[in-house]
Amino acid sequence: MFFLMVSALSNEVNKNIETKELVYLKTKALFYADSLVKNSNEKEPEKGIAFYDEEKKRIEENVVDLGLVEKIEEKKFPEYLKEIRIEFGEQKIIKGKKTGKCFEARRLVLIQETKEKGVVFVSACI
Repeated sequence: MFFLMVSALSNEVNKNIETKELVYLKTKALFYADSLVKNSNEKEPEKGIAFYDEEKKRIEENVVDLGLVEKIEEKKFPEYLKEIRIEFGEQKIIKGKKTGKCFEARRLVLIQETKEKGVVFVSACI
């Protein structure tokens, strides 16, 4: 009887740990996706792929610059971030690779070069 009670308690603790991990992954993915499409960083595009409008001298939030996307280096991803995927029209650009338990955040964007609507997917994994 004691063994069954300990086993049940252990299962409950494991579920609680998984829930905390999932919340952590969701937070990482959501904040990173938000930051990625609201910032522009020519030298480190892993920190921002938003289009910088030279004429207006400002960043166009939620407008993706494909030139920056091409420069993203997987080895520079922050901890737990494993994949950035951008889909628009019939095209798909993938940087990195999902592995393990993952949570995927999505952001609707506009692609600067093609003026098409697209989606940026950011995966955080354990």
